[in-house]
Amino acid sequence: MKKTTYTLLALGAIAFAASALLNSCAKEDPDSPGIEYMPDMYRSPSVEANGVNMWMKDSIHMGDMLPPNGTIPRGFTPFPYPNTPTGDSLASVYWKSPMQHSDSIEDKGKAVFERFCIYCHGAKGDGQGPLVASGKYTSTPPNYADKYKAGILTDGHVYHVITYGKGNMGSHASQLTVDERWEVIQYVQRLGRGGDAWSVFQKKMQDQEPMGDSTKTKAPAQVGGGKANPN
Repeated sequence: MKKTTYTLLALGAIAFAASALLNSCAKEDPDSPGIEYMPDMYRSPSVEANGVNMWMKDSIHMGDMLPPNGTIPRGFTPFPYPNTPTGDSLASVYWKSPMQHSDSIEDKGKAVFERFCIYCHGAKGDGQGPLVASGKYTSTPPNYADKYKAGILTDGHVYHVITYGKGNMGSHASQLTVDERWEVIQYVQRLGRGGDAWSVFQKKMQDQEPMGDSTKTKAPAQVGGGKANPN
């Protein structure tokens, strides 16, 4: 009986001493969890992006690892047409705006246009912007109205030019997001049809339909464009 009592007292003393020892580790830092058992199981060390890569054969290689083949960054919209005349032609035919036509989208595009494009292309889209008028460029940007009437001011063509640039114009892919490109494309289309907002243009088209076949009165650049929304 005495041995059992002594054993229980000894175990109690050991438990108390262990508890006091563990608690003493956290006195200096009240937020410290004290001594942790196998902390790497739930508190794994972070991996530095530009640190020594321990998972490759070249263990002293510094720098970020390349992503796996076929992956794309989150939020990135791939553009499948290359920076070639053929790519431009294919984009003109197949690359369509996902945005509905509307006055509000055109107004957003106007803000982008006046920030990045007006200095060369001009307020009316006639290629007579301040920088061109100053004689700093050897060539003049195209007139949007002429391209619109010819049916070659398509969504895909303008997107291709914004993405890669053309002639003296450099790429604006780093300045304009994908949505901003589509917005400015709608405004460029507005300039091409003489500055009429989408709702005004639609009303004019409806007024012309009783006079003949509506498909004949439809502007070339409108055919195959984005979805219609008069608002």
